[in-house]
Amino acid sequence: MNIYLEITLRTLFTIVILLILTKIDGAKQISQLSFFDYVIGITAGSVAAVMCVDQDVSIRASAVSLALFMLSGALFSYLSQKSIFCRRILEGNPIFVVAKGEILYKGLKKARFSVNDLMRELRSQGYFDITEINYAILETNGNVSVMPKALSRPATNEDEGNTVEDDSVRADVIIDGKIMHGNLKAFGKNVQWLTTTLQTQGIAHVKDVALASLDTDDNLSVFPKNNTAVNRTVFQ
Repeated sequence: MNIYLEITLRTLFTIVILLILTKIDGAKQISQLSFFDYVIGITAGSVAAVMCVDQDVSIRASAVSLALFMLSGALFSYLSQKSIFCRRILEGNPIFVVAKGEILYKGLKKARFSVNDLMRELRSQGYFDITEINYAILETNGNVSVMPKALSRPATNEDEGNTVEDDSVRADVIIDGKIMHGNLKAFGKNVQWLTTTLQTQGIAHVKDVALASLDTDDNLSVFPKNNTAVNRTVFQ
């Protein structure tokens, strides 16, 4: 058989198999994919690519392998729906990373989530100041859900007709116990001022700070490495 004709037929067959298996597996958005769904998707894609162009590999054997991977994803989804135990094993549990305006450092370490990762996710949702947040929860799909404090909920002041001042620009001057010298210098401060200010807030060592941010009014917001963890939650 002509090589190009064979590749065309193998590709068309692969497309049909993928269409059937994805229908069985069910439709999911990217944000809904679990870790296993993500791994299975990548692996299935690799198998499908081999199935299309590698003439040394039996198309029947490739189809069986592809079907096993895709159907295992459907099986994992079914088990997660039917069993809380399986759901915890396959998907994990949400983890509290901020509670009542404090960073839960132990939660971050458990999730292998850095302070930079946390701040990026919070900023993407419009929260530049952790003190505005009541709770932040790292979901099993990697997204961070935020519950703001009552006075920090969007549009509250505007709806009531209150006049409020805009927040000043903030910069992180300590992240994970390390001083951000560039940010500190940009605000006209030095390490001596920083350590002295920390001591007035009862913090003796920079290494004990998860995050410290400074605004243009010289207000330093400090979040110690809080190792408290919320072990049992309603998010099971």
